[in-house]
Amino acid sequence: MNLTREQKNLFGGYGTEQGDIRDSGQKAYRNLEVHIVTRVARVDVSDLVISLSIFEAIDEMYLTGKLVIADNSALVTQLPIIGQEEVEVKFIRAGVEIEHTFACTHVENVIKMLGETAGVELNLVSTKALTNQVSRFSKSYSGLASDIIQKIHTNFFEESIDIQSPSSSAHHIVVPFSRPYDTISEILSSTIGSDGTPYYLFENLVGEGPILKSLGDILQEETDEELFELKKILNYNKDSTGQGSRFNPGSIGGLIEYEVLQNGDTLELLEDGALINNAMRIDIANKSYTENSFYYANHAKTFSPLDQYQNYEVNDIKLEENILKASNTIEMHNPFSFETEGVTELNTQADVLAKSKKESFNSRINNMVVIQALTDSHPEKIKVGKCVNMRVVANAPPLQGENLEDQLFSGRHIIARLGHHLRGGEYHMEIDLLREGLSRPSESKAPQHGGGR
Repeated sequence: MNLTREQKNLFGGYGTEQGDIRDSGQKAYRNLEVHIVTRVARVDVSDLVISLSIFEAIDEMYLTGKLVIADNSALVTQLPIIGQEEVEVKFIRAGVEIEHTFACTHVENVIKMLGETAGVELNLVSTKALTNQVSRFSKSYSGLASDIIQKIHTNFFEESIDIQSPSSSAHHIVVPFSRPYDTISEILSSTIGSDGTPYYLFENLVGEGPILKSLGDILQEETDEELFELKKILNYNKDSTGQGSRFNPGSIGGLIEYEVLQNGDTLELLEDGALINNAMRIDIANKSYTENSFYYANHAKTFSPLDQYQNYEVNDIKLEENILKASNTIEMHNPFSFETEGVTELNTQADVLAKSKKESFNSRINNMVVIQALTDSHPEKIKVGKCVNMRVVANAPPLQGENLEDQLFSGRHIIARLGHHLRGGEYHMEIDLLREGLSRPSESKAPQHGGGR
């Protein structure tokens, strides 16, 4: 049976020849297959699965997960399952076939449930994590940081990275007997994208491999009209006969619930120097130093329409009169060139305020609006490293003709962390959304409060 046009649009518009009515159900997934592979056997545990969770994050270079199975035949002891096995996972969600192989690192929470049955939790990581743990190397590299990351990842994990944002400058890097991911983490922490924003290496559940991308490109990749809209859908029966509303297209792919966990911490941002900072750069080669004033509105401007910190105006008069207390940071600089012109030590950037820009963006995005949400949307639409148009409901009574959307907190949000949860035949996503600014406030009149004259 084929999907309706509305259902195909909600699930990404895949072709009718692939459409399956089983994929149109809200929270539905199908054809779950889970195999545990030991040195001597490959065991199908699909019928024993209690729950499966797979996690992706913007600050995590590979996928992780949790698998809970019911063991009523001493499977853990007989195989045995001790944390050195591969776990093959395969299922279909909204017409998309998802298949990954994980490594089981350890078994935990073996809890008796009913009779002789126990629940067993397996901790899962990408097989690349195991390769990383047994790989150490010493080598020197020269060139763009993004190209160096590509070389390391391809050499050790035999997997190419999709470089969607090149790095800002070229460096000479000496790796002293280090692991691949440790080296990549050091490079990411010490360089920025060509647009002057922080750098991330991450992996999606649905995708071709790891992605290297800057914060600026994440925020500007799609226009507001192109963003996937995430909003609470009122699910009610529109059928006059009272039948058939359970899986209607209007109830699919909606936001189940959400919670605003945080809305910025101005004191912490001021303390960290995210808004105003005095960066002292010490030139160790020439034995000199320079002082460089950083102001976020000039050097690391917010991408969002409304800048909530715009009242912290910085000018020479305020600085001279000591009205504004700038934070101070020290940066070591080595301008010594290597094989090619412009190639410097890893911690050295051509831009004297590169480090201040990076830290400002990181602090602001982690201190801004944090929303945790549950949804049953399409896995190709909701991915870490992409943005969604989050529609937050206003805290006001639903008056007729009024727009119930919170104009300030609704808008472009970054998907920073994402959990895919399969349990009891139902699928849902748990999402952490971040922002680095706010939207425009509503132009409607200020609310009238009740009370006496």
